[in-house]
Amino acid sequence: MTRLVRTARAATARTPRWPALAAVLLGAAWALVAYAPATWVANAVAHASARRLLLCDAQGSWLDGSARVVLSAGAQGRDAAVLPGTLHWELGLRRIWRGALDLQLRWPRLAQGPLNWRLQATIGGWKLRQLAGEPWQAALPAALLQGLGTPWNTLAPRGMLHLELQRAELSSSAGRLNLQGLVRIDALDMSSRLSTLAPLGSYRVLLQGRGATAELRLRTLSGALLLTGDGVWNGNRLQFSGTARAAAGRQQELATLLGLLGQPDGDHVRIAL
Repeated sequence: MTRLVRTARAATARTPRWPALAAVLLGAAWALVAYAPATWVANAVAHASARRLLLCDAQGSWLDGSARVVLSAGAQGRDAAVLPGTLHWELGLRRIWRGALDLQLRWPRLAQGPLNWRLQATIGGWKLRQLAGEPWQAALPAALLQGLGTPWNTLAPRGMLHLELQRAELSSSAGRLNLQGLVRIDALDMSSRLSTLAPLGSYRVLLQGRGATAELRLRTLSGALLLTGDGVWNGNRLQFSGTARAAAGRQQELATLLGLLGQPDGDHVRIAL
């Protein structure tokens, strides 16, 4: 009997302990990842945007956090603007084994409803897709654009920007950005410190994504400053051609602003990007 007990103890002593050690290490690694600070997200966003989009005062974790959003002129610029309210984000990991993450953004001061995305890893790139549902809408003061620096700090725009996303999808492959879906921006009751006339007008910008290319259209909804133009985004750069003119009887009031917008050509100026 004594011999059997000794044999059992010796066998137990020789039993590998690596499964328990592996479980401990995996648990510690998961805890580190799950509770990693929200500053991880802030650093990633700053790097990806060349410091033009900053998440300040980040709180919580990278999976469930919040921050104040700042538009910046970049590492070499001095202009910056803090957007109203606080942005909240939540990452879902249920699809991580399929190479995907679900992202929900909530910004009560700018939008009534949440914005839901799915980030999917693809061969040689990634895809960010707005999940099906109602179009997402947000509104913010146009003055915040001054935080991006030139030319917005010169124009000093005033008014309201209404943004709408419809089934938007952004993907990257072989160094090219592709856009699907519709992005609409209504710039309402706009004015500028370069003109005493206020408001100058209201305008609509439509960006229709068609994969390899995206079409841009600018139209005037109302006002004394008449803007129109069309452009194409080819995945690497934007080509835009448009015109700006003053409505009848408003030429003198808008002369200075028109001179800064483009090259004079008869009763209008040409805008090219």
